Amino acid sequence: MNFEFDKFIGPKPYPNLTRWEAVPYTYQWRQFSHHYPFSEPPALIEYLEDENIQWDINGPRVYLVAVSFFDFTIDWFSMLSEQRLQEIRSGMLYFALFYSEGDNPWVIREHLERQARYHGVKGHMILLISANSAADSIPHSAWFADDELLFRKRNRKVSPVDYHERPRSRLFTALVRTHKWWRATIMADFWRRGWHELGYFSYNPYLAVGEPEEENPIEVDQFPGLRSNMYDFVGKKFLADDLDSDQHNDHHLSVRNHFEDSYLNIVLETHMDVDQSGGVFLTEKTFKPIKNAQPFVIFGAQHSLARLRDLGYRTFDSEIDSGYDSIKNTTDRYQRIMEILADHIKAGPEHMHRVYVGCKNDILHNQEHFLHSKRDRLNKLLEKLTCE
Repeated sequence: MNFEFDKFIGPKPYPNLTRWEAVPYTYQWRQFSHHYPFSEPPALIEYLEDENIQWDINGPRVYLVAVSFFDFTIDWFSMLSEQRLQEIRSGMLYFALFYSEGDNPWVIREHLERQARYHGVKGHMILLISANSAADSIPHSAWFADDELLFRKRNRKVSPVDYHERPRSRLFTALVRTHKWWRATIMADFWRRGWHELGYFSYNPYLAVGEPEEENPIEVDQFPGLRSNMYDFVGKKFLADDLDSDQHNDHHLSVRNHFEDSYLNIVLETHMDVDQSGGVFLTEKTFKPIKNAQPFVIFGAQHSLARLRDLGYRTFDSEIDSGYDSIKNTTDRYQRIMEILADHIKAGPEHMHRVYVGCKNDILHNQEHFLHSKRDRLNKLLEKLTCE
């Protein structure tokens, strides 16, 4: 593809359609996503450059806009220059949105096409690249697990934890940086069972996303006493390290004990119900244990493990029942994961050690696969977009 930009600073493309002004390698350069219209430096270009894939050669011309927050009040086509808009109308130039979050891509696609029709642009001239796997089912759209490459890039200076078979002091690692009610439900369930004392366990109730309690996809009242336990739990704060909230969100940092001194990572992903899209949104929360030689279970969307397998990873099926991944109902999926965890945690440290050793081949495969070149992944993305 030939990705085109209106402006460059040296060799670095400036975010298309932004109104924020900044210079590369400064604090301000990292602030585009905080300023209207939230167009930011295109990480996709950095990934291509890291793999020595040319992005400005002869091929379909693409006007790329990257965002990490999609604002439905923005009319992207009204912000284009008249020349760019005419090129898109005439079929000479594609408009591509690279969206790194998990919002429903069907809704975003429909919104963009509605705007396009108003401006005389045909729908097939819009390309959508989304971190929600449902995008692969939408014409002229593609799924790209952005956080896999983003975490790999930002955490590259931190050496991965090596596989080892020494005894570990904790049975598991379960970390929550941002409060959501479904996460509070799960962690409160751990707490009321006394499991929080057996692992690296953290929960920050003060950093919240503003999610209303009624949007909790887990039907809490199916489990006697859990709602009351959840309210009691949210009034407390649990810490597993000395880092502050900003440091917990810094992909450049890593707490090695969370991986090399516990047997299992319990991933509480960003969503369990991904905006009613039927898709999966995988983030650094999943890729951290993959890089750091640790098996895991995922409290996330249905088919999270299946999508990981699509990316070439393994899911420890010989030691950990992965059947929960096919359960559509979120409450039932949560309940089944808790049953699986109870079987392992109650069996104690020696059992958990045997499980870890039994996962060795999958652990080493995953770590190697994560650290390996992502050239094929990027080329497949470009091929999918150009073939459509």
